[in-house]
Amino acid sequence: MALPAALLLWLALLLLPSAAPKPTCDPSACPPCPEGDPEVTATPGVTGCCPPCPLPCSCPPYLESDCEMQGFPGGRVPAGRSFYIDFARRLCTCGPGGDIACSPLCPRPEPACRALGSPVADGCPRCVCYDPEGMAVPAGSSVRRGSRECRCPALGGELLCGEPGTEE
Repeated sequence: MALPAALLLWLALLLLPSAAPKPTCDPSACPPCPEGDPEVTATPGVTGCCPPCPLPCSCPPYLESDCEMQGFPGGRVPAGRSFYIDFARRLCTCGPGGDIACSPLCPRPEPACRALGSPVADGCPRCVCYDPEGMAVPAGSSVRRGSRECRCPALGGELLCGEPGTEE
């Protein structure tokens, strides 16, 4: 009879830790990661459920001035933060692994465009037509040139102008 009692006691001891209440973890209670010190990789004094802070990214030498002008001294960009390059036509973001990835913000122009230009202040290339003064007119739009109505075809190219009072 001592053997079954010993087995029951041993089984109870094995199951006891799993029956004990487990502490709950609330990630929203974790303090924010510090942004200023690139050497800190975890929130000081916090252990347990709070994840370690991601490493900041180092701007490559050719982007350091862009990083610093946009508020990242020393070329250190905190994880998840972004900055613009190429006259705000590309957005660069610091990933959680410490790498910077840049992506274009401009839509790609149609490969069959007959003429490319930047008729809008964002600087993105688009299909256009050029008028005699060299002004870019967005593809698919119409403009008046003197008494004539002119339109730029969808793929750009040459500005098509009709005679006054007629359409071409």
